[in-house]
Amino acid sequence: MAFSTGDSSNGLSAEINVTPLIDVLLVLLIIFMVIAPALPHGLDTALPSKNASDAAGVRPVLVQVKQAQDGMSYLVDGKPFDRDELRPRLEQLLEGRASRVVLLAGDGSLDFDAISEAIDAGSATGARVELITPDIAKP
Repeated sequence: MAFSTGDSSNGLSAEINVTPLIDVLLVLLIIFMVIAPALPHGLDTALPSKNASDAAGVRPVLVQVKQAQDGMSYLVDGKPFDRDELRPRLEQLLEGRASRVVLLAGDGSLDFDAISEAIDAGSATGARVELITPDIAKP
Protein backbone atom coordinates (compact mmCIF):
# COMPACT_ATOMS: atom_id res chain seq x y z
CA MET A 1 0.00 0.00 0.00
CA ALA A 2 1.12 3.51 -0.63
CA PHE A 3 1.34 5.81 2.33
CA SER A 4 1.44 9.56 2.21
CA THR A 5 3.49 11.46 4.76
CA GLY A 6 2.56 14.94 3.63
CA ASP A 7 -0.38 16.87 4.91
CA SER A 8 -3.17 17.29 2.44
CA SER A 9 -5.93 19.70 3.13
CA ASN A 10 -8.61 17.96 1.08
CA GLY A 11 -7.70 14.36 1.95
CA LEU A 12 -7.09 13.17 -1.64
CA SER A 13 -3.79 11.66 -2.69
CA ALA A 14 -2.38 12.13 -6.21
CA GLU A 15 0.11 9.24 -5.87
CA ILE A 16 -0.26 6.06 -7.93
CA ASN A 17 -0.14 2.73 -6.16
CA VAL A 18 2.43 0.77 -8.23
CA THR A 19 2.46 -2.39 -6.12
CA PRO A 20 -0.20 -4.23 -8.19
CA LEU A 21 1.59 -3.21 -11.41
CA ILE A 22 4.88 -4.66 -10.18
CA ASP A 23 3.10 -7.85 -9.08
CA VAL A 24 1.65 -8.31 -12.58
CA LEU A 25 5.03 -7.65 -14.23
CA LEU A 26 6.78 -10.18 -11.99
CA VAL A 27 4.15 -12.83 -12.76
CA LEU A 28 4.57 -12.18 -16.52
CA LEU A 29 8.36 -12.37 -16.17
CA ILE A 30 8.11 -15.76 -14.44
CA ILE A 31 5.69 -17.06 -17.09
CA PHE A 32 8.01 -16.02 -19.94
CA MET A 33 11.03 -17.52 -18.17
CA VAL A 34 9.22 -20.86 -17.88
CA ILE A 35 7.88 -20.85 -21.46
CA ALA A 36 11.05 -19.65 -23.25
CA PRO A 37 13.08 -22.90 -22.95
CA ALA A 38 10.12 -24.94 -24.22
CA LEU A 39 9.81 -23.00 -27.51
CA PRO A 40 11.34 -24.61 -30.60
CA HIS A 41 14.51 -22.85 -31.72
CA GLY A 42 14.58 -23.93 -35.36
CA LEU A 43 13.21 -26.23 -37.99
CA ASP A 44 14.83 -29.50 -38.94
CA THR A 45 15.15 -29.63 -42.71
CA ALA A 46 16.56 -32.19 -45.06
CA LEU A 47 18.77 -30.44 -47.59
CA PRO A 48 18.84 -31.94 -51.07
CA SER A 49 21.98 -33.73 -52.12
CA LYS A 50 23.74 -32.83 -55.34
CA ASN A 51 23.65 -35.84 -57.63
CA ALA A 52 24.50 -36.02 -61.30
CA SER A 53 20.95 -37.13 -62.10
CA ASP A 54 19.52 -34.09 -60.29
CA ALA A 55 21.86 -31.66 -62.04
CA ALA A 56 20.96 -32.95 -65.51
CA GLY A 57 17.30 -32.04 -65.07
CA VAL A 58 18.02 -28.61 -63.60
CA ARG A 59 20.56 -27.31 -66.11
CA PRO A 60 18.90 -24.85 -68.51
CA VAL A 61 19.13 -25.16 -72.29
CA LEU A 62 21.34 -22.49 -73.89
CA VAL A 63 20.25 -21.07 -77.25
CA GLN A 64 22.61 -18.68 -79.05
CA VAL A 65 21.47 -16.63 -82.03
CA LYS A 66 24.22 -15.56 -84.44
CA GLN A 67 24.39 -13.93 -87.85
CA ALA A 68 25.65 -16.27 -90.58
CA GLN A 69 26.31 -15.62 -94.29
CA ASP A 70 23.16 -17.45 -95.36
CA GLY A 71 20.90 -16.06 -92.62
CA MET A 72 20.45 -16.71 -88.92
CA SER A 73 22.28 -19.48 -87.12
CA TYR A 74 20.85 -21.00 -83.96
CA LEU A 75 23.17 -22.88 -81.62
CA VAL A 76 21.39 -25.11 -79.12
CA ASP A 77 23.86 -26.26 -76.46
CA GLY A 78 26.67 -25.59 -78.95
CA LYS A 79 25.17 -27.51 -81.90
CA PRO A 80 23.95 -25.54 -84.94
CA PHE A 81 20.31 -25.79 -86.09
CA ASP A 82 18.14 -24.09 -88.68
CA ARG A 83 15.13 -22.02 -87.71
CA ASP A 84 12.74 -24.84 -88.68
CA GLU A 85 14.64 -27.37 -86.55
CA LEU A 86 14.81 -25.14 -83.47
CA ARG A 87 11.42 -25.87 -81.89
CA PRO A 88 11.55 -29.71 -82.33
CA ARG A 89 15.08 -29.73 -80.89
CA LEU A 90 13.99 -27.68 -77.86
CA GLU A 91 11.01 -29.98 -77.28
CA GLN A 92 13.33 -32.97 -77.40
CA LEU A 93 15.80 -31.44 -74.93
CA LEU A 94 13.13 -30.21 -72.49
CA GLU A 95 11.11 -33.43 -72.47
CA GLY A 96 10.83 -34.90 -68.98
CA ARG A 97 12.60 -32.04 -67.21
CA ALA A 98 11.26 -30.63 -63.98
CA SER A 99 12.82 -27.24 -64.69
CA ARG A 100 11.94 -26.06 -68.19
CA VAL A 101 14.21 -23.05 -68.69
CA VAL A 102 15.73 -21.79 -71.94
CA LEU A 103 18.55 -19.25 -71.74
CA LEU A 104 18.73 -17.09 -74.86
CA ALA A 105 21.88 -15.21 -75.87
CA GLY A 106 22.02 -13.02 -78.93
CA ASP A 107 24.50 -10.89 -80.77
CA GLY A 108 24.16 -7.19 -79.98
CA SER A 109 24.04 -6.32 -83.68
CA LEU A 110 21.02 -8.52 -84.45
CA ASP A 111 17.53 -7.23 -85.06
CA PHE A 112 14.89 -8.16 -82.53
CA ASP A 113 13.06 -10.18 -85.22
CA ALA A 114 15.86 -12.74 -85.15
CA ILE A 115 15.71 -12.98 -81.37
CA SER A 116 11.90 -13.07 -81.30
CA GLU A 117 11.85 -16.25 -83.43
CA ALA A 118 13.94 -18.01 -80.78
CA ILE A 119 11.73 -16.59 -78.01
CA ASP A 120 8.62 -17.87 -79.81
CA ALA A 121 10.15 -21.32 -80.29
CA GLY A 122 11.07 -21.54 -76.60
CA SER A 123 7.68 -20.28 -75.43
CA ALA A 124 5.86 -22.71 -77.72
CA THR A 125 7.51 -25.62 -75.91
CA GLY A 126 6.14 -24.37 -72.58
CA ALA A 127 9.54 -23.32 -71.29
CA ARG A 128 10.41 -20.13 -69.45
CA VAL A 129 12.65 -18.11 -71.77
CA GLU A 130 15.26 -15.89 -70.13
CA LEU A 131 17.49 -13.46 -71.97
CA ILE A 132 21.13 -13.36 -70.94
CA THR A 133 23.68 -10.68 -71.72
CA PRO A 134 27.39 -11.09 -72.43
CA ASP A 135 29.80 -10.45 -69.60
CA ILE A 136 31.29 -6.98 -69.42
CA ALA A 137 34.84 -7.13 -70.74
CA LYS A 138 37.41 -6.10 -68.17
CA PRO A 139 40.12 -3.65 -69.34
